[in-house]
Amino acid sequence: MNDVKLFGTLTKDPEIRHTEGEGGYDMARFTLRVEQSMRDDGKTFADNVSLVAFRKTAELVEKYLKKDMAVLVCAHIHAGSYTTRNGDTVFSQSIVADKFEIVSGAELKEPEAFQAMQEGTEDYFVSENEY
Repeated sequence: MNDVKLFGTLTKDPEIRHTEGEGGYDMARFTLRVEQSMRDDGKTFADNVSLVAFRKTAELVEKYLKKDMAVLVCAHIHAGSYTTRNGDTVFSQSIVADKFEIVSGAELKEPEAFQAMQEGTEDYFVSENEY
């Protein structure tokens, strides 16, 4: 199963790109600050996790997400490769956002949100990705 669930706050406004030409699509890049569990010394820490969204999900990211918003994201990992102009093959991995929910204030706590995701409650999600 290729399933990633993240709960965090946006570190800055999403970056949006609109590809041109036939078959063009929207793409959004954004970063979530995700709190981690406590270390042995009792202190918490956070990771900044980069995500990408495509097509309809990217349009919704552009429309609704802003810096410092708390967001619950359901995503998957996409592994790929490409060839540079020099002929070198570069391997890459991306975390692709499929669905998200904006979480306001203390309205929804992390454990409840993840429990709802595991139960497959569609009410929590803004979009479905067409990736």
